[in-house]
Formats: sequence, structure tokens, C-alpha cells
Amino acid sequence: MLTVDHIESTYLASFYNVSRLNVLNSKEIELQLLPLINQSESNLTLNLSGIKFIDSSGFETLLSLYKVAKLNNSNLKLINLSEELLELIKLVELDHVFQLN
Repeated sequence: MLTVDHIESTYLASFYNVSRLNVLNSKEIELQLLPLINQSESNLTLNLSGIKFIDSSGFETLLSLYKVAKLNNSNLKLINLSEELLELIKLVELDHVFQLN
């Protein structure tokens, strides 16, 4: 479901065989990623390629990661967003919260 590569000072997390970040998988993903972002001044990049939909549980997970990152002077970046996902993030007005590429 999730692979994590450590490249220089950045963790790159990518999803496989997953098209939705939802109530069925968001807590498991959060538990895998929190230790990475909980380190002081770490960088976590989430590759959202292939993710087409995020429900409220998925957004809760992303916001939790964002808050922990800010507390630890770390960075969270979301990359490779589909048009549908970008529209959804704008709809819930989180496009100004997350660093998107």
C-alpha cells in the first residue's frame, strides 16, 4: 500500500495498489508516516500519483501529518496530484495549507 524511500534528507512516500485515501486505510498510513515526520527538521514528500479520491478520514490524516510537521519544524509536500484530487483539495479549501507540486 505504501513504500517509503529515503533520498538524502527527504522521505518519499508513494502509494501502490491504492486509488483512495479513506477510512479503510488512512489510520494505517498515518501510523506509518508519523514517525518520519515526527523527527525534527525532516522532509516528507507524499507522491499522490494514482490517488483519485480522499474522504474526511484521509484529510484528517493529512492534516495530522501537517500539524506534527509544523510542531517539529519539518516539511510536508504533496506531489503528483491528479486534476480530480486538486479540485477536491481546493473544494475543502486546503490548497493554501499544503505545499502542492
